[in-house]
Amino acid sequence: MVLVKEDNLPPLQWSLGRVVQVFPGDDGAVRVVDVKTQRGQFRRPITKCVINNYSLKMELPVEAYFCQKLADNLPDIREKALKEIGEWFETVSVATAVLDEDILLKIWKGLYYYFWHCDKMLVQEEKAEVISQYIHNFRSIKFSFLYLETFFKTMAREWHGIDRFRLDKFMMLTRLLLRQGFQLVKNHKWEVKCIKHFVKALKSTVLNPSSGSAPFGLKSHITDIYMEELANVGADEVTPKILQQFLLPYCRILYCTEDDIFMTHIKKDIFHYLLNQDAEEEEFGEFPVLQFKPIALQNLLIKFAKPDIRRRNLKVIHGIVKGIENYKKGINVLEETLKRHLFDTTKPLGEEDFEKAHQDLIEEVKKKRKLKKAHFKKKKAKKSSTVEE
Repeated sequence: MVLVKEDNLPPLQWSLGRVVQVFPGDDGAVRVVDVKTQRGQFRRPITKCVINNYSLKMELPVEAYFCQKLADNLPDIREKALKEIGEWFETVSVATAVLDEDILLKIWKGLYYYFWHCDKMLVQEEKAEVISQYIHNFRSIKFSFLYLETFFKTMAREWHGIDRFRLDKFMMLTRLLLRQGFQLVKNHKWEVKCIKHFVKALKSTVLNPSSGSAPFGLKSHITDIYMEELANVGADEVTPKILQQFLLPYCRILYCTEDDIFMTHIKKDIFHYLLNQDAEEEEFGEFPVLQFKPIALQNLLIKFAKPDIRRRNLKVIHGIVKGIENYKKGINVLEETLKRHLFDTTKPLGEEDFEKAHQDLIEEVKKKRKLKKAHFKKKKAKKSSTVEE
């Protein structure tokens, strides 16, 4: 791998290419080479080519070099590789011929094991922030979203291999990558094209209706934080029309998924989140609120209630539409759920209620003791009869 010098451009804009043929002279020294770049194949003098320091002398591919260094046992080597890879992202993103999904998947494998080695909490937070910020290092938005997409593919592949002691830090890394994805769209003024790139990056895994596209834990975690992170990044700028673009993939999932549990998560964490944002303004007033139009949201959901939809999916969509209708009438979804499943929130609890609950608890304890005593007697009688025989 080499950088091709161009006198009229600064070094960061030099093209990255691969040497495909060399032309040694009579003395055996190479002075001219053929270099393949994004713009084609050219013949250049060796003095116009700068050797890429990130390729090994043993001719390892650059992605293999980074994987080895990021997963090394020595912390100093890992830290140096993490710094170098950020600089490499800035340089390589000018040449599409040498950066594709396979290369980024291999690099994410190295980053995954690098983060695996981060054990202290403060170190985890710092390095997760650094890794997530690399999405902004690419000079092409195409590569930025490819970086995000390959991250989710890596997490989908490795999720079941993460033990319970490391799960929290990888969930934090997932949250930060999702946040920086939203931030990237914000930096491009919430353009529809960028939103589609963002959604496409998630559709292959966490926003895919197929049950086998990603582990359920990963998909439910993304669903749980999706609206919260969108509100944190763009509550002041996201209009109801822009919000619908971010809700479209979840509407499609409600239409065609066969995972009933995932549908319940979407209903609660996506749509009920919107309806319950201002449930208790005095207590939760400091949190950002996303603006939406109830009628437009209802119409969006009704579009996906097609004749060929599964009956269970149709029931969930109609339940959400009904909740929006109640919201328009001033009825809070959260309060209605509490009334239906717990007790009437409009009626305060008195001394009689507490006394009754106390007596019920005593009766339940007595009943358990009685059953336990009867079981012990039965067991003792069976044991004695066995001894007599």
